[in-house]
Amino acid sequence: MEIKPTPPKPLIIGVGNRDRGDDAIGPLVVDAVSERFGDRCLTRIAEGDLSDLSLYWQQDQDVTIIDAMVSGRPPGHVFEIDAIEGKLEIDSGLLSSHGVGVAEAIELARVLGRLPRNLIIIGVEAVTFGQFDPLTEEVAVSVDRVVDRIGRLMDVYVWRSR
Repeated sequence: MEIKPTPPKPLIIGVGNRDRGDDAIGPLVVDAVSERFGDRCLTRIAEGDLSDLSLYWQQDQDVTIIDAMVSGRPPGHVFEIDAIEGKLEIDSGLLSSHGVGVAEAIELARVLGRLPRNLIIIGVEAVTFGQFDPLTEEVAVSVDRVVDRIGRLMDVYVWRSR
């Protein structure tokens, strides 16, 4: 009987800065995921330049990234992108407030052959990014919705790895 190696736990990455208004959504979601699902996943917060993002994961890992994004949707709108399915448009408006954003870092990982097994980006439409701006109410109420979605994604990841 062949023994199948145990895949690493899913990795949840919250991108953002707690002191920059709505940009705090990634770290806030990671805090809530750690509290609710800490035994089922690994978590990490990524601040600033994301050029080394692909070093955070293993290639046989399921990864979910949460980031505040600006795309013209209403504040607090949650949207999801399967980054494995196809190339991300660098100038699509799905750029974060970081020097090298999520889209650029993922496309760099694609070129380098460093994508994980599954890679989902959960973006939350944000409006404030100023130093010490408060989190807007519309973005704050999206935290629970995103955490619930991550729980469902982890169930799918477990099912696929069987």
